[in-house]
Amino acid sequence: MRTRRRWKAKARRIWQQRLDVWRQQLADVENTPGLGLLCVLGAITGALAGLAIMLLFAGIQAIRLPLFNLFDDHGQTFVDANLAFRVIVPTLGALLLGLIVEWRLKLLENGIVHIIERLMYYQGVLPVRTAIIDLAVSALSIATGQSVGREGTAAHAGATTGSWLARWLGLPNNSVRTLVGCGTAAGIAASFNTPLAAVVFAMEVVMMEYTIAGFAPIILAAVTGSLTTFSFADMHPHLVGQFNHFSGLELPYVALVGVLLGILGGGFTRLTGAVVTWLSRLRPSLRMTLAGLVTGILAIAYPEIMGLGYATVNEALSGQFEARVALGIGVAKLVATLFAVGATMPGGIILPMFVVGATLGSAFGVLGNLLLPAHTSNSGLYALLGIGAMMAAVLQAPLSALVAILELSGQTEMVLPGMLTVISALVISRRIAASDSYFRLLLRRRGLDYRNDPISQYLRRASVLTVMNRRYRQVEPKLSRAHLRRIVEDNIDWLLVRPRQGRAFLMRLDELKRVLAQQAAEAATDESKLVDDTEATIDLTNVPAHRADAFAIDVRASLQEAYDRFEQSEAEALIVQRNSGSGSGRVVTYGILTPDSVAATSRRAPTR
Repeated sequence: MRTRRRWKAKARRIWQQRLDVWRQQLADVENTPGLGLLCVLGAITGALAGLAIMLLFAGIQAIRLPLFNLFDDHGQTFVDANLAFRVIVPTLGALLLGLIVEWRLKLLENGIVHIIERLMYYQGVLPVRTAIIDLAVSALSIATGQSVGREGTAAHAGATTGSWLARWLGLPNNSVRTLVGCGTAAGIAASFNTPLAAVVFAMEVVMMEYTIAGFAPIILAAVTGSLTTFSFADMHPHLVGQFNHFSGLELPYVALVGVLLGILGGGFTRLTGAVVTWLSRLRPSLRMTLAGLVTGILAIAYPEIMGLGYATVNEALSGQFEARVALGIGVAKLVATLFAVGATMPGGIILPMFVVGATLGSAFGVLGNLLLPAHTSNSGLYALLGIGAMMAAVLQAPLSALVAILELSGQTEMVLPGMLTVISALVISRRIAASDSYFRLLLRRRGLDYRNDPISQYLRRASVLTVMNRRYRQVEPKLSRAHLRRIVEDNIDWLLVRPRQGRAFLMRLDELKRVLAQQAAEAATDESKLVDDTEATIDLTNVPAHRADAFAIDVRASLQEAYDRFEQSEAEALIVQRNSGSGSGRVVTYGILTPDSVAATSRRAPTR
């Protein structure tokens, strides 16, 4: 029994030592070992995110199939259902969601806005319980035909797996941030089967930075996330269409389509802010029921707006819609989505924008064929461009939009018209929406903002382990003069003093040397002050030297957190430490961090 306990204790020590080495490597992921380890963790995160998306899909099917099977004459889609079914199901489903939120959840945290908020203010810590709740309520929301997508929930689930893995291993917070980005990309890639667009979206919208250290693990996460769900054909869309070669003469019309969709996208973003403010005055059950009722009423004429809308997007890409029908579906979907997001309905915004962009783009394509029959491509091409334009206009993610166009079409010929449409929509929407993306607007409505200057980016990527001073010695407040003299002879910079009561403080060794030298000089001139080093005790709390107030900071913290701590407190130094985790309350100290060291690091940050 004792032998087994000794082996367990030894295994724990070895594991802890290995973790400490990994944490040190990951503190600066620019070095090769740290980047390689982060890539491995990114791939694991991607696989876990893929499993979470499979759970979401199973939840949707578990609600949807019995719902339709209760009504055999309604078929298996909302388009085939009768009018009463289209109105009653989304309305009652929204009422049930609202009652669940009021009864249990109080505040529903979900989606990409939640991920960005947790990265901003909570060091990337995403509670697992919140993600599980989001999976359940989003499955109910999607299955009952609300005008939302599943990618927000997929990204949330993926990001939570990355956050959980990083925290389970006790990794530095700069690594937590990267693994959250990995999970976000993996969740979207597994949901849409567009891994490259998912990578760009995670970097462009969620992390808001492009670095080699971030790209490599996020790419691997997107690949493993897609592979996890690749063999399940029903789990992700198969968007297909026929795109013939476009004529250079239609480029002005392509730009015009981008402008028109940019106006609609920018207007949608502005209206979202107003509708969120208006509906927030209502209790959740009322505002969600109102959103569900709006969807049901619009679905009387346009049932294509219900559900995820993959079939609708495919029809638009195939050029099967007339202009009037496509325009009606697009406008109805835009209005239904406006009320859904205004009521904080669980789900995502990206897929609804796919449906809006595809149908409105298809309508403009049909009109173009009527106006310029000899020089306009088929409406399917404009449906594809419409998807990219609405992504750029609402999400303010032009690179993600362009990559999505290329991945969905599989044709490099789409680069030129795609770039023109995306940029036209982006410029116009930024003008209308005051440069706010949908996600940034919702953050600002919560009273939050996001610092994304180059210095902040640089400090968020670096751990306190990279610049802390390890040349210190921890001592008791009272120690013998002989012991202090031996410490002075060591090559260290700081004495860390932890009194039994009160805050720890730091003393610079050069000041103690000055005090000892002064006392030695006084003893040389006055023999009455001569003391025996082996018996004399020095109380460091009374020594005439500066004692720097020191606050604790966790070993996992980033330099941005250290910078904020110095700004918000009177700390003259920070003690980098962690709890031993054994329940004894013992603290393990790693080093000392000063404002000068953080400031010196920030000065090395690139200015752009």
